[in-house]
Amino acid sequence: MEIKTRIRMTLICILFGYGIAAAQNPKMEQVMNSKRKHIAEVATLTGKGDLDKLKPVLIDGLNDGMTVGELKEVMVHAYAYCGFPRALRGLQTLVVVLDERKAKGIEDNRGREASPITDTRSKYERGRDILAEISGAPADAPKANYAVLAPEIEVFLKEHLFADLFERDVLTYAERELVTVAVIASLGKGVEPMLKGHMGIALNVGVTPDELRGVMAIIEKNIGRSEADAGKLILNELLQSKGVIADSQALAVAVENGVKKQKVTFHNRFLIDVVGDLYFPANYDPAKKYAAIIVGHPFGGVKEQTSGLHARKLAEFGYVTLAFDASYYGESGGYPRRIESPEVRVEDFSAAVDFLTNHPAVDADKIGVIGICGGGCYSVSAAQIDHRIKALATISMYDMGRARRQGVGDSQTYEQRMAILDEIGRQRTAEYGGVARKDIRALPEKVDENTPKFAIDFLDYYDNPERGQHPNSTGYYSYTSLAPMMNFFPFAQIETISPRPVLFIVGENAVSAYFSEDAYAKAVEPKELFVVPGATHVDLYDQPEYLKITLPKLDTFFKQHLK
Repeated sequence: MEIKTRIRMTLICILFGYGIAAAQNPKMEQVMNSKRKHIAEVATLTGKGDLDKLKPVLIDGLNDGMTVGELKEVMVHAYAYCGFPRALRGLQTLVVVLDERKAKGIEDNRGREASPITDTRSKYERGRDILAEISGAPADAPKANYAVLAPEIEVFLKEHLFADLFERDVLTYAERELVTVAVIASLGKGVEPMLKGHMGIALNVGVTPDELRGVMAIIEKNIGRSEADAGKLILNELLQSKGVIADSQALAVAVENGVKKQKVTFHNRFLIDVVGDLYFPANYDPAKKYAAIIVGHPFGGVKEQTSGLHARKLAEFGYVTLAFDASYYGESGGYPRRIESPEVRVEDFSAAVDFLTNHPAVDADKIGVIGICGGGCYSVSAAQIDHRIKALATISMYDMGRARRQGVGDSQTYEQRMAILDEIGRQRTAEYGGVARKDIRALPEKVDENTPKFAIDFLDYYDNPERGQHPNSTGYYSYTSLAPMMNFFPFAQIETISPRPVLFIVGENAVSAYFSEDAYAKAVEPKELFVVPGATHVDLYDQPEYLKITLPKLDTFFKQHLK
């Protein structure tokens, strides 16, 4: 297919929202099946009492196959943790939704009611034994201090909560614990012991650590960052106490030439969950420790593109490698989505180092970093302040701060920059007042005879299904992100990376070459500027003829300096 035709077709898809929905849901939400995701969202919004958001979530649940009985049961269960007023308001909202849908001729599946209770034991005995079953604590364990003070509350708890509610079989124990964790987490401060206890119960009844992280992602999106951060802290403490390390414990799968890949999750200091692909070399020996390389993707990219390709190829040389999605993008967490925050992008590299220094396969004194395109400037900034990075290489580095301040090729004037900042201020005011967020695309929205070749090159990578196209990489980001990007000066302390080595790899014909040349001029030895003859900026992403040059160069560089 002709390049321009393919580009136009893809741009039409993107302009009408293709791929954006996928990018909006990070991996931490995606790990839950659709039913559990709806359960957590309904519970969270019921607990908060946000009926405006609850209504479309209920509609989505019904459209996705949830029964009226299941949605009703979520809110009935939630009342035990958020109180009658909010549970009743949630149920009233469900009634409104059902009436409106019925008026449109939609007959929703009512589902089944809870099965009759045939156990003839007392409620207290039934509730006591259900609690013992799901918590793993013996039924005759010493009573908690609150139960000693108020024995009647302990009776109410076991008779009503664990008999009347948990015994109802419309929802499973695991689904009820998702409701419980979602509601308690949405309440915020003061209920941390209860949240930790129910997270533990959730794990006991089959909820996975990633599903609990998914609940925290939903809390972050629907309730707020502080509540989500508090929940993540508790979850991380709980998992560490159980000996569960920070990654998702996914199985490693074979990819190519003996290399295996494992999906991993770790958090940065902002408690955003970062998702990556960890690559192990052929004949990996778990008794050994390996030199490791972190690969950061370009601005607007994701780990499935050039960073993942480089990570996989370098694993073939014998390294443990990690390609990760930056916060607010791809499968990683962070809300709102598609926010470009230089501080967080830099932090993600240090978080990746945190993860690898604690990984049993990695020699913590032998960690290197590669930053590609925009990831290059962020990796340079990270290396200036993180001395655990022992060697740094960049490929087709883009100085995102200078590019946003001055335009590509320094073509943007000071007056134009000031006008953009004025407009950003107006947009922030409008968005705070309720106007929809303005997003822009880092790539051209249309192609004509005036479109520069370097833009065509970018489009033929990111919009080309045979190269880098991926549903999590749309090229869109928030317009107001331009301001903090303009305020980013990644080479301000580049000399402080020395005596650790820096390698700048750049294409001879790259539009971005001057960024690497500038960084090289400011850096202190040991440093090297490696120019690939004939190559453009994007050629170095994936073109085999140039990878044959750059990959051996990277291997030689890291073997020399990670020893």
